[in-house]
Amino acid sequence: MNFVSGMQSVDDSYGHGSHVAGTIGGNGAGSAGAYAGVAPKVSLVDVRVTNDAGIGSTSDVVAGLQWIYENRLKYNIRVVNLSLNSSIAESYHTSPLNAALEVLWFNKVVVVVSSGNNGTTVSGVLYPPANDPFVITVGATDDKGTASISDDDIPNFSAFGITSEGFAKPEIVAPGRNIISTYASDDCNICINHPNNIVYSTNGNRYLRISGTSMASAVAAG
Repeated sequence: MNFVSGMQSVDDSYGHGSHVAGTIGGNGAGSAGAYAGVAPKVSLVDVRVTNDAGIGSTSDVVAGLQWIYENRLKYNIRVVNLSLNSSIAESYHTSPLNAALEVLWFNKVVVVVSSGNNGTTVSGVLYPPANDPFVITVGATDDKGTASISDDDIPNFSAFGITSEGFAKPEIVAPGRNIISTYASDDCNICINHPNNIVYSTNGNRYLRISGTSMASAVAAG
């Protein structure tokens, strides 16, 4: 479903959404299983709320969440992931984005959101929807590319802190550094702007390596 004003195509020309979807439920077919998602047998319902630059309005996101609410039983939607954050600080009491998510939460849909990548600039300020006490907010960890957990730490970009209402966020952290997942297309903007992040599987197919709390939220949702 496409809720971005003025856009007709369902292609992911930015690339972020495809990466998130692959992290949640990619089956790894293009890499002989090497880069499968967390839940490769899941059924995904894609709701597009951002444009080709990865930017969207609150109204578009709320419209997408309304569609999920109205179709949650039809498609058996049990978990919603939002790997996005508002750019404006606002109390969860007044944010329409937070209100839309709470409607889902109180109707037995688990809501998982990213904490944000502003840990180095405004650490302690968590923007909607990460500031909502009724959703699961996820920060990022860096596993340093090793199997051992002894060297894991929190990358400095991962936002954290106490919300204006006094809630400690995020509740959990998950892998969010150098996550390899779905390569949307040759003309996706992330792929064009970050060619060094392209990864080739052993059978020659392309994947994309990205870091961020968006990836951590996707891991947790999966």
